[in-house]
Amino acid sequence: MKAVLVICEGRHDIIFVQRSLGAVAGCKWLDQPIGELPSPFGRVPGQSAGLIARRLERNPDALTLRAVAYPPLPPQFESAIEDKGAQILYVLVRTNGKQQADAVVDLLQELDDALEVGPMKISHYATAFLFDANDEGLAATLATFRNGYGEHFGDLSTADHAVWVDAPTCHVGAFVIHKLPSGQTGTLEDHLVPLVAAAWPGHFDAAKAFIDGGKQTDEAVSKSEANRLKAIITSAGQFEHPGAPLSTLVAREGIPEAHFKECELSKELVRFLQAVPWQESSDAPADVPNSA
Repeated sequence: MKAVLVICEGRHDIIFVQRSLGAVAGCKWLDQPIGELPSPFGRVPGQSAGLIARRLERNPDALTLRAVAYPPLPPQFESAIEDKGAQILYVLVRTNGKQQADAVVDLLQELDDALEVGPMKISHYATAFLFDANDEGLAATLATFRNGYGEHFGDLSTADHAVWVDAPTCHVGAFVIHKLPSGQTGTLEDHLVPLVAAAWPGHFDAAKAFIDGGKQTDEAVSKSEANRLKAIITSAGQFEHPGAPLSTLVAREGIPEAHFKECELSKELVRFLQAVPWQESSDAPADVPNSA
């Protein structure tokens, strides 16, 4: 079995990937105990815990109550999505921003070390990075990716949007969310707006009028287009889901699946994630039954 680590910035990015894989590719959320996930993510034979459980281990005596009440610092594993027919496990990881290269590299090194121990259910993996272009733009975002991860993966000079690069340890690629097809800037919210407008048309129009008619230039909602769109989207969703954050509105209880099936960004993202050019060398470990 193979795995694709999907490294995302935020919570609603994670959920967008989940919904896209489900709607476009028919993948299923793997809702089972961590120890039962394919090794080395789940329990590793002969060891007390797998990769995810080891990263969750904390010494509570050294933490404040406030720290205990919140999840571990990112990057953290959020969910596992399975393409059963292709025998691919998509493991979604949240970083809380672009500037987490060192912490992500530490996680990837732990995975590499675990796979060197011996045969695992997961025999090969690839790493996909999902970024917003924001106002910096596509080229600048790709440059940040190359600079942040070149030391770990090697030569990333050919890395481009939705292109897989064959690195020494795994295939790696970056998917930069921007205004398709010709725009160079933008965020996920640019693509969520049509989904929300289609799902809740009357409420979307009312929310847009409310935000645009009431916002002041010195308020956070006016500081970026992404902030404005987040405010409109979450306002529109309050009629069906009072008090819900953006991540809930994107999730299964929010926007219906049919809208993700028609979303061009969802289809492009899934095409990228499914296009890993797996090349198994003769000395690579074979898939083995999961003994976890």
